[in-house]
Amino acid sequence: METRLLGTTDLQVSRLGLGTVELGMPYGLGLPEPPDDDTCIRFLHQAYDAGITFVDTAAAYGRSEELIGRAFGGNSKRPVIATKVALRPAGSEARLHGTALKEHVEGSVRRSLARLQIPVLDLLQVHSADERFVDAEFLELAEDLTGRGLVRYWGASTYGETAPLEVLDWPVVFRSLQVAYNLLDRRLDAQVLPRCRQQGVGVLFRSVLLQGVLSDRWQTLPPRLAPLQEAARLAAALAAQAGLTLAELAVRFTLHHPVADTVLFGSSRFDELQANLAAVDAGPLPANLMAAVATIQVNDPLLLHPGNWHLQSSAIPRG
Repeated sequence: METRLLGTTDLQVSRLGLGTVELGMPYGLGLPEPPDDDTCIRFLHQAYDAGITFVDTAAAYGRSEELIGRAFGGNSKRPVIATKVALRPAGSEARLHGTALKEHVEGSVRRSLARLQIPVLDLLQVHSADERFVDAEFLELAEDLTGRGLVRYWGASTYGETAPLEVLDWPVVFRSLQVAYNLLDRRLDAQVLPRCRQQGVGVLFRSVLLQGVLSDRWQTLPPRLAPLQEAARLAAALAAQAGLTLAELAVRFTLHHPVADTVLFGSSRFDELQANLAAVDAGPLPANLMAAVATIQVNDPLLLHPGNWHLQSSAIPRG
């Protein structure tokens, strides 16, 4: 599989990367349970042997880090591993400061290192940033952890536009930006992605199947997500006309975006791994199909954020 350097780092990453939340905890439409440990570890090896050299995880992804450590810990041949750290305790809306912030972040880093069984984190991303968070206190903490050899590079995993635009104000600190991007959610094409390209910041796409909406599961969406279901139906019809599955259409749409370094897919199934590898080999979508896909749009940002899907339909504005 083709690889490239992630932004201005020396991390060589595959165009297709593996997201591991589904290995560590129930996730996605219907919250299916992950497989047993041995199956997950075998799946991680299958992905790496197939050429996937980038694995994304997080301290908050259940037992995901531990499984990755059991699969690759102590092995000189392993994928680049990116994990994440939150700047606030789980379940809290309050941002930590001072000694509490330092203890929280360093504790998270050291636990990740132990679970992953590696001496230094390749890439540590601030988790789920959806607002401004960069200040002198954070910058000092990031510099300290890097200087002590606990973290090689910093990135951020963001929502919306406020947080990624702030991250891009600090390209020397943040070498990568992980964002939600898919054929129904192309809002970042306007400002964020052009700046990433201009500044040489590495780009990781996640949510390319929108937690299963852009797969054959689109037909099972609840009534409150009807606008998403209709958009997915239109995309599925285009895919069928081209002899593709909806999932292949969605993956190929993102894989060949000119700014993306790595496109993350989340799975625990070997057949889905094979399907995504085949999508890489199939190459870019035809220009006429890309143009047709571009006519499908969901304007409601609340609907495009899976964190809002638990809301009742009356609480989700129609865009």
